[in-house]
Amino acid sequence: MHVTTDMIVGTGLVIALLAAIFCGGSTELQTTLGSGLIGYLGRTAVEHGGGVK
Repeated sequence: MHVTTDMIVGTGLVIALLAAIFCGGSTELQTTLGSGLIGYLGRTAVEHGGGVK
């Protein structure tokens, strides 16, 4: 498997979100990380041809 920048950034966002959830981070932080993760992965999917056609 070829590691790309998108995979590294996506993994980092998931780890940050899980840490915020399990370490008692604020709800605002969890919401911001979650929406950032969805937006980043959505943009990546569209760029790589996985979007709705």
